[in-house]
Amino acid sequence: MSTEGAAMRALRFEMFGDPSVLQIADIPAPKAGRDEVVVEVHASAVNPSDVKNVLGKMPHTTMPRTPGRDFSGVVIEGPAPLIGTQVWGTGGELGFTQDGSHAECLMLPRGGVRAKPGALSMDEAACIGVGYVTAWAALVNGARFINGETVLVVGATGAVGNAAVQIARWRGARVIAAVRDASREAEARDLRAHEVVFTEDPQAFARQVQELTQGQGVRVALDTVGGAQLDATLAAMAPRGRVAVIATPDRHVPIDLLNFYRRELRLVGVNTLNLTASDCAHILDDLAPGFEIGALHAPRIGSTFSLDDAAAAYTQVTQGAAGKVLMKIKG
Repeated sequence: MSTEGAAMRALRFEMFGDPSVLQIADIPAPKAGRDEVVVEVHASAVNPSDVKNVLGKMPHTTMPRTPGRDFSGVVIEGPAPLIGTQVWGTGGELGFTQDGSHAECLMLPRGGVRAKPGALSMDEAACIGVGYVTAWAALVNGARFINGETVLVVGATGAVGNAAVQIARWRGARVIAAVRDASREAEARDLRAHEVVFTEDPQAFARQVQELTQGQGVRVALDTVGGAQLDATLAAMAPRGRVAVIATPDRHVPIDLLNFYRRELRLVGVNTLNLTASDCAHILDDLAPGFEIGALHAPRIGSTFSLDDAAAAYTQVTQGAAGKVLMKIKG
């Protein structure tokens, strides 16, 4: 099937602002070049980073632009062996410097798509990308997690934290889930973390982690909270422990530098906007077996919207949606 000369519907923004700047437009459908594919998008998640993008909080976005990072769909143009393949993917360039997945069709390099795991529906596959890819990039690629180590996940009930707990458990870790206070404890235990600690009192938090590890501290941590929490996370580490950080509300935060260098700790920043769709596809290769055997699970879908209701979908994410917000593009 060729899209040459055809038009498609896409979500567009030509200026930064709240979701009201989003408009549906008819634009030329992409045409695959050499080593490229065109995907007919079936579903696409709306992530907080998509909303921040439209708000103008991402540094490299060029306009006009179609937003959207995560997707599932079917290859309709490209190399013959891929035509008709159900695929999934995500990418740090999508929606920022290249048109993204909140449209009827999406063009990608051939290496930017992978066959969707059979254990996942199209809707579920569209919700995996950012959360799971970030968790893997932070734990495995960034903090160099080794199967069986004790892992601390700070902010365990968020999308990335949830994925990180599941990945760590799948790979044989003892997982300590950290949440803000006791109101999130049941949610954290539903993730099947081995222990739950609270970050509300930073000193008590670090002490709890040290007690749970017989004074040794943890070898690997993923801090999805950042800010003032970072120093407490560092205090919970074992000597030569590795901490990956993916977010922070504050640009500048104090840490106990004496504790940091004397214990030879490692601090790694992870930014998945630097990972292209092809980079992310390699991570999806690593994640796919976990979904196929049921060790990893898609996040719960809280709300589903059509492309015509995209502004409402973005607004819901802005307001703090419970569960994943999904846009059904086809079907």
